[in-house]
Amino acid sequence: MKGTPKPIDRVVGIDSIRFICALWVFFGHGAAFYFPNVFQDGSLANKVVSSFFHNFWNGPAAVIIFFVISGFCIHYPYTDTSRQVNIVEFYTRRMLRLLLPVLVAVPLSGLMGGRLTLLQDSVLWSLLAELIYYLLYPALRSARLKLKSWRGLIIGSLFAAGLVAATNPSADNYPSFGPGLNWLLGLPCWLLGCLLAESVLSNGSREVTSKNIWICRAIVVLAAFGCSVLRFHSPIGYPWTLNIFAVLAAWWLHREIIFRRDNPPNRILEWTGLWSYSLYLIHIPAGVLFVTLFPEMHGSVSNWVFRVL
Repeated sequence: MKGTPKPIDRVVGIDSIRFICALWVFFGHGAAFYFPNVFQDGSLANKVVSSFFHNFWNGPAAVIIFFVISGFCIHYPYTDTSRQVNIVEFYTRRMLRLLLPVLVAVPLSGLMGGRLTLLQDSVLWSLLAELIYYLLYPALRSARLKLKSWRGLIIGSLFAAGLVAATNPSADNYPSFGPGLNWLLGLPCWLLGCLLAESVLSNGSREVTSKNIWICRAIVVLAAFGCSVLRFHSPIGYPWTLNIFAVLAAWWLHREIIFRRDNPPNRILEWTGLWSYSLYLIHIPAGVLFVTLFPEMHGSVSNWVFRVL
């Protein structure tokens, strides 16, 4: 990318978003804060409030944001076309970073009573997809250098993802296509992160105000909410909506990164973001353990506080 600035060592604000997304997944899996519904059971008002609350915590949409962020972080150090990918170093760093926590989390989860099954039936499906993206990255980058852009690869991957979704058009959940195809469905989201890495280095990035960034955040949350409503209240499942959501997520992340150039993130959120991967891996078995140890703590504010802590 001739004429673009060199990437800085670390992009601030990304870790904060990682932590918020990990919390979103955690809350979507039953750990959302206690919300007493004051309306009569079975009433229309009760159904509306319950539906809103449960659709608000769209964990799969948060996973899609993880994919975009992952593509961004992997490609960002290599946006300089003169830099070569050291295959041995790259694979070693990526495999250790991804797999060592899994090797700890899987047996630990078994002891805690919340078994992490491989591939599709737990959060590990997304990690398998990540692993495949890491393995493919050197070849994908070479293809990008020949094509002069990520756009052709993204369009091609969107077409392939559409074909995957078409094999089971009524599928509700995103990872509904087995370990051989789930990663292909999510590939456009990851490649959008690679495109994002180059976009934030362009000289044409405009300043983002505090008001604008909150509007962008609200739009993303509402879009995630809409995807959840369609998944649970229409025939349109996540395989058809979340790849479109990924485009919006990449647009929003671009503005977050630009915003953070002049507005430092919260230090606590940045710190928590450093262990968001652990939270993502262990939140379900930890929740099972909590319910086992404290069965009497159900449906209360104290239950929520202690469970999150």
